[in-house]
Amino acid sequence: MKFDKKITTPGEAECFIDDLCKNDLAFHFDDDVKETFKGQFEDLEIKQLDSRMNEIFEILEDPFEYLHKYWKKYQTRK
Repeated sequence: MKFDKKITTPGEAECFIDDLCKNDLAFHFDDDVKETFKGQFEDLEIKQLDSRMNEIFEILEDPFEYLHKYWKKYQTRK
């Protein structure tokens, strides 16, 4: 999953959260991105993901709602 594309619409934000969950990259959005993915991603990817999360919080009223929705969706498939 790439993190370099800027998120500008609610639809893009929702799809991004869906992709995180689909790719087993879901994390609690209050947690620090760097601490969560240190050793798993390169510094540039961590910086890009952090930027995407900031954009999501600017665009969506409640990003946690979508996190829960998609996390639950993919957990029931396992």
